[in-house]
Amino acid sequence: MVNHMEKILLLIAFDHESAKRCIDELASFCEVECCNFMEELEASNTEPASVLYLMDCTSVDHLHNIEFIRNKYPDKNFFVISNTVSIPLLQHLLRIGVTDFFISPLSNKDKHTFFNRLKNETNVLLYPDKIVMDFDLFCAQMIKNNPIGALLNIIERDYIKSPSLKSLSEDIYLSPSRICHIFKDLCGISYSSYLICRKIEEGERLLTLGENTVTFISYQIGFANPSHFCRSFKEHFNMTPTSYASGNRDAKQSEAFSKYLKLRAELFSNVVLTEDQNNEISPFGKKNIC
Repeated sequence: MVNHMEKILLLIAFDHESAKRCIDELASFCEVECCNFMEELEASNTEPASVLYLMDCTSVDHLHNIEFIRNKYPDKNFFVISNTVSIPLLQHLLRIGVTDFFISPLSNKDKHTFFNRLKNETNVLLYPDKIVMDFDLFCAQMIKNNPIGALLNIIERDYIKSPSLKSLSEDIYLSPSRICHIFKDLCGISYSSYLICRKIEEGERLLTLGENTVTFISYQIGFANPSHFCRSFKEHFNMTPTSYASGNRDAKQSEAFSKYLKLRAELFSNVVLTEDQNNEISPFGKKNIC
């Protein structure tokens, strides 16, 4: 590895073809160095400006590697690009504090977001003259083609903060009332219902882990108070969070929550998680180098 890593984007990739494609694209815009082996990374004492990890699937090895990298570089912007996406993967990335996640191949919007974050939040050496991004034109095309996609991305990133319709309208250039109508028409449920269900989904995961109290979890997932969380959870699972945390899994999901889960499955229809894959998510097994 080079000595001037403080200006380098460190690319960690184990598939040589994928790494080459990524380097070919990134090298025109920024200084990038590639690491192909976890042993090399573990032995390195260098401090890159930022880190980018490529993965081809949701596997125990990849999840372990991501957590290791986050712990090795806790203060660096850490990006992940994956060929696939799943709800467990997104939950894991959120839990360990990955800066941002993108699905390969990167869209124009993703490229804009990625390079903008490198420019504003890191010391990576960029070549701005070669970065051509007409953001106004992009926004117009995004709104025309699929405004709900941008909205769902924002919700996935910020659902704990309960983004208001007003703030969302500023991000995707649609009025709050228009967002309500489009969301209900395309998703089949209201924006507020989707937001609550997203929090409940995360709450269920945390309750299953059994590492924190109901009160702690309620604040952690963005509820104003534990009572609101308890009411919402019981409405959608027909039991209290305390009962669920104690091991009672005889839950009856509400029609709204079932519709929400179906929508989520459709959004991530390119990923089919088997029972074994789900069981691999946590706890981590023995680490194997990819």
